[in-house]
Order: sequence, then structure tokens, then C-alpha cells
Amino acid sequence: MKKLFIISTVLIPILISFSVKSGKILYLDLTTANLPIPTVTGPTMDAETGDLDNDGDPDIILAREFAPNKILINNGNGIFTDGTPGNLPQFTYDSEDIGIADFNMDGFQDIVFASEDNMVHELYLNNGNGSFSNFNNRLPNSIANAVLAKDINNDSLPDIILGNAGQNLILINNGDTTFSDETALRIPASAEVTQDLKLSDIDNDGDNDLIAGNEDGNRIYINNGSGIFTDETAQRLPESTVEETRKVTVTDVDNDNDPDIFFANVAFRPGRTRQNRLLLNNGSGFFTDVTATNLQIDNEHTTEGIFVDIDYDNDPDLITSNIFFNRPMKVFENNGSGIFTEVTDIVLPPNTVAEGIGVLSGDFNNDGLTDLYLQNRRTSQQTTESDRLLLRKDTVTVNIFNSSNEIPFTSGVDQNYPNPFNPVTVIRYRLSGSGSIKLSVTDILGKEVAVLDKGRKEAGEYVTEFNGSGYPSGVYFYSLVKDGKAEGKVRRFVLLK
Repeated sequence: MKKLFIISTVLIPILISFSVKSGKILYLDLTTANLPIPTVTGPTMDAETGDLDNDGDPDIILAREFAPNKILINNGNGIFTDGTPGNLPQFTYDSEDIGIADFNMDGFQDIVFASEDNMVHELYLNNGNGSFSNFNNRLPNSIANAVLAKDINNDSLPDIILGNAGQNLILINNGDTTFSDETALRIPASAEVTQDLKLSDIDNDGDNDLIAGNEDGNRIYINNGSGIFTDETAQRLPESTVEETRKVTVTDVDNDNDPDIFFANVAFRPGRTRQNRLLLNNGSGFFTDVTATNLQIDNEHTTEGIFVDIDYDNDPDLITSNIFFNRPMKVFENNGSGIFTEVTDIVLPPNTVAEGIGVLSGDFNNDGLTDLYLQNRRTSQQTTESDRLLLRKDTVTVNIFNSSNEIPFTSGVDQNYPNPFNPVTVIRYRLSGSGSIKLSVTDILGKEVAVLDKGRKEAGEYVTEFNGSGYPSGVYFYSLVKDGKAEGKVRRFVLLK
């Protein structure tokens, strides 16, 4: 995160300096104005986005602990109403985690909820209008804290992985809304208590590997290319005997084009440490622990960390949610090499606290900027607290210059971040001189699917976002034309849902 000169669309210079003295708060708390407070005052355990009603904007799904789950319908401007009544079947289960995918390949997003103590998982298929039908009997019972809905066996059908207290389960989609338990074939036996699962191509061989965040020792499973996993933890992951992980986040923090790992840690069990952990990838899926040099000492119980490019400098900054102790939401700036420093006071509104069980990012009000949704695991002692919605308050597309106000030498587009992405990615482009421009996205067949920016622009550097919520997974390309001439490279990016 660098010092940035940001010029609005009417070219009035505004200085944003990332120092406490600036007093520049980047987010507005619009919880009361934009959320149905009775609906979001329950014990939220997870939140995910999906276009449930097929109208092109992100809605929100809430998993709730020993309370019926909820869905929030977005009006397109970041104002949400309770879309649950008559649309989502209601059960009082111990829901912990959410997976979203088109399980029956009808073009609509379906939902799976993982349940812990009740052991009954919920599978709901979308009827096409944001209402859902119950298919719970298609899944086996288990004690689960985590669920992934991804294609494991390369047949283009989303499968389900359940992170359990004990053996994790791999359920393969048969294509007819039923699933086959292929756990014994695809993953080694285990006895850990899994809290989170992530898929990522950590060894750069073209397939997704599995990272399990556990209460009692994290694991790395390497994919053979066919969705069969081998435990290679001992070779690839530096050992920690004091780590109790709640969430795993995988992203390239040091800009070397390979995925690194952040473990959000708590100390609910004796002998554990609250310190989060950061591990850098050598490019082949072998990790080095850089926690001591790259993260600040943090004594919170951290339940989740997500990465968002807060200042549009093409590196991922860290946002954490924390529980039970001081309960703050925190923001840490990235220096571009994966070294993080806290800047919470100049990014978030004062006193952004809650029993923060998780934090979700997305462009909720369709302005091209990344907003935040803080999930609150409300207890009986905090009856007035709810989930919180924080909207970014900058202009739609901002003009970013470096601190010397230099004009770029060449025109073109930079590689987007993140890549692959789901559903939002940031795209930055440069103009060495003024002119009429068009920044567009095409699919793999060359068909234009989106225009991200268009019109006359002055020389400088610009940033915008592409939201893939309404597009299918796949390879896309974006390019810049100025005064009828192509400028720079055509860039390739991947939407991976």
C-alpha cells in the first residue's frame, strides 16, 4: 500500500495518504440503512454471495448456528431485504459453512449448508427465481464445520467436500442431483477436526490441491490430476504444534505468481497460540513460514482473514475478523512483498467490532468498488449487535498517480488481481496520452461480453473492477483500445466459481 494521489472523474485532485494523521476513512457503516436488522441479528456463522434471483447482482446467504438459515436479496444498490420467507426451507440446525454451485447444471445457483452438532446437511436446489427446493436426503450425515462445492473429478459437475470432525468426505456429483461417496478412493484416512477447506493449484501443475485448516494440525493434499489426493504435509508445510486454525486463505501475497497461505488462528484449546501464520510458496508448492518477519504480533482470536486490494496498488491487503477478546475487525497494508502493517484506523469506521466469525467482500452496490460484510456470532450477552455492512465510499473509477505525478511512458493494461478470481477482480490500465478509449472483455470465442470503461480519458493510470457474478466459469480476455488502436497486450484471466 503506497501513498496515492487519487483524482476523481472530474479531475479534482484529492490526496489519500495512508497515515493515521490523514483521518481518511474509506468505508461507511450502512448496516442500519441497508440491512434488515431483525434478520441479521441472529447467530451468523458464515456468509457467502451468489446471484440467487438471477438479476445480475450479488445476494447474500447466511448460515446460522442453531437457528434457521437466511437469504438477503439485493436491490442492485446494496440495499438488502429478507428473501427467506417462502423461498428457503427453515430448519433449526447447527449450520456452520456454505457452498454455492449449480449442482444440477440448470443455470441457477444452488446452496449446500454444512451442519456440525445436528449432523444433517442441507442441500437446496434453486427453482430459477430465488426460491429453493429441499434435497437434504441426498447427503450423508456427518459432523462438519466446512464444505466446498467444486468440481473434483474434471467432469464439469460440482462435487462436495465436507470438512469433518474425523474423516473428511468427498461426494461426487452423479449428474442427477444424487452424490456418490468416493472418500476411500480419493483422500487418505484422517482423524483431525477440520474447520476449513480450500482448493488451489499450489504446485503449479494445472490442477487444484486441497488445504485443510484443522484444530489439531493443518494438512496439504496434492491432486494427481484426477481428483485423487495424497497427503504431502510433512514435505511441504512447516510443522506447528501450537496452531488451532479456523480459516485458510490462499492468495499470492508477494507478487511472484504463486499462491501463498494465510492461517487464521485461535486459542480455544489448551496450549494453542493466537498468532496467525503466513507461509510463502516457492512456486512448486513447498512453503516457508514467514510469520515472524511478515506479520505483526497479534493476540486476537482470529476467525478469518481475507485479502482485498484496498488501495489499488495491485497487491493484496489483509482484513481479519476477531472474536471473544477485543473483537475488532482489522486491516493490514501489504508493502508489495507480503509484509503487512496495521492501518485499521484509517480504513474502517471507528469501533468496528463484533463477535466477528467471518468477513465477506463483494461489490454490493454496483459501483465498481469492493465492499465488506462482517458476520456477527451474536451471543445472549450482545443482544443488540448484528452483522455489519461496510460500503466503500470512493468514486466508481479513480485515477491513480504515483507520488511524483509522473505520466506513464506507455499505454496498456496490467495483469488483473486476483487471478483466478471469484467473482470480482481489479484491472488497472495506463494511458501515455489523452484519447478516446474502450476497455472490454471477451470470451474464449472472441465475443465481447462486457465493456468496463469507455470514453475520453486524460493521461494517467486508471483502475476498475470486473464482476463475474453473472458469467459462467471460464477463460476470458481483456484489452484496451485508444483512438481506434490496440494498446499493449491482450490479457488472459480466469473466472473460477
